[in-house]
Amino acid sequence: MSAATTDTANPRKPYVRPISKTSWFLTSARYKSYMVHEVSSIFVALYMIQLVAGLFYLAAGPEEWESYLAFLRSPVVILLTLVGLVFFVIHTTSWFKAVPQATRIMRGEEVLPGKILVTAHYGIWAAVSLFVIILAWVA
Repeated sequence: MSAATTDTANPRKPYVRPISKTSWFLTSARYKSYMVHEVSSIFVALYMIQLVAGLFYLAAGPEEWESYLAFLRSPVVILLTLVGLVFFVIHTTSWFKAVPQATRIMRGEEVLPGKILVTAHYGIWAAVSLFVIILAWVA
């Protein structure tokens, strides 16, 4: 029997709960968190494109580099960079929260607790950030 004949043979249709195609993620806090993480990846990608463009301007010469720096100093770009920074933090923290589910480190017969993994990630993030700030301060 084909699928078409089974549908016509059974006059009862299963109940399909109506779900909005545009706002389904607003029904649960978990779905909202997921969508914020996904939207934040767009800002991360745009910022990476901006950085790669900066490399091309740097390679093009001092005049091009100065024009790129002038572009970065414009109020719109500064505002977008600050919005991007907020989304970077959201994106990073959501990845750090997912680490215990994605990484299982065995310590003898027991699994290393997720809090230790997340705390280690935040510690490394803070150390690298401090190193970059010191490096920028010295340079």
